[in-house]
Amino acid sequence: MNSALAPLVQSLANARRELLAASLAGPRNDSAIKTNIEAVKSAELNLATARADALAKIQASPAKLAANQIAAIPTAGGTPRGGVGQNPAAQPGSGIPNMTSNQVALLTQLTGSVQQPTQSVNAARAELTAASFAQARDDAAIKAKVDSLAAAELALADARADSLAKIQLSQDKLSPDQLAALINVGGVLTSGAFSEPQPLDFNDHTGYVSLFDGKTLKGWDGNPKFWSVVDGAIVGESTPQNPSGNTYIAYRDIETKDFTLKCEIKVEGSGGSGIQYRSKTGIPWLTAIQPNVTANVGPVNLNWMMTGPQADFWPVRVYSGQVYSENTPMRIEAWRGQVVEGYGMAPRRLMGNIGDRQELGKIVKMNDWNQYTVIARGSTVLQIINGQLMAAFVDDDPTSSNNQSGVFGIEIEATTRVSARNIWLKKLN
Repeated sequence: MNSALAPLVQSLANARRELLAASLAGPRNDSAIKTNIEAVKSAELNLATARADALAKIQASPAKLAANQIAAIPTAGGTPRGGVGQNPAAQPGSGIPNMTSNQVALLTQLTGSVQQPTQSVNAARAELTAASFAQARDDAAIKAKVDSLAAAELALADARADSLAKIQLSQDKLSPDQLAALINVGGVLTSGAFSEPQPLDFNDHTGYVSLFDGKTLKGWDGNPKFWSVVDGAIVGESTPQNPSGNTYIAYRDIETKDFTLKCEIKVEGSGGSGIQYRSKTGIPWLTAIQPNVTANVGPVNLNWMMTGPQADFWPVRVYSGQVYSENTPMRIEAWRGQVVEGYGMAPRRLMGNIGDRQELGKIVKMNDWNQYTVIARGSTVLQIINGQLMAAFVDDDPTSSNNQSGVFGIEIEATTRVSARNIWLKKLN
């Protein structure tokens, strides 16, 4: 019986796949859906009639089945050995490439939206299978069940097309390859679907607060001889005529330990800068102040000097991206391209490499805006420039200055002009 029905089962599987493809086509094509519904309807009728014919032959033979055996056939899959009555479409899976978490969420919603019509299709198919294996053959009943199944299939196709149309009108629309894969996995996702993370959107500020209003230095504290707002950016400038040495502008309104910080930064000239985080002010300065700086600004003002971790940014040197400990003996914690583990003042250990230090430096833009992201969680910090991880550092000493709650700041170092804008913070504690 199985071998005799196999070609018809395959024809039905092909017809249902074409219907699935039509319901997932873009733009939506109701005419194609209805055409494929008719093809599925014809294939279902041919299979149901062939089942009834096959059962009639068995019942006319010495191998006639008992009533309870006939009743068990539909629940066994449509044949005495099972299998041909099962859904011939591809089984749901997770083999859709390069999905983002948003796409997974949308396809999960699609799966939910077609759950009820899918159940209706399964129920209608079970009734058709039962009619085709009735002890007293009834072609009119088979035809009626085929019509009911076709109506359920149409409702399912419409629901699927409606859901997909909404996805394809969103910024998370599926690519042609993803649509083809969705057809291959049966048009729905399982709960265990794999997904790619959302691509970087530096301008997504969901859950963030702004640390700079683009107009004033509200909340910021630095020497006004060097810091101002110019063209929507915080600008710090040190010149031979107005030397600053190391000087900082600190953001006083928020103190935190665990966070994600995003900002844009630009350095013009031969000097450098950096983004301070988990930092303190008022701590005695370890490095001697140059005489020309003292002559320009007077004795060092510790309120404008910062101690603590720094996301270094010095485009003309190899330092951009490294994890640095400002005003402590620890100094460079993780060079650009390194994953480093340490414990306070104890020797650090290189645990792995991110990439070649010089090649990573090519990602840093000279005299132009760079996107800088700092992620700090517990004892671990990650520093990212223009979407590329530059350095990762773990300090397992809970008493280390690297692991204390603190404030944010921006540095001027040597003769340079540093600008910062679009400063956004997601504070976790």
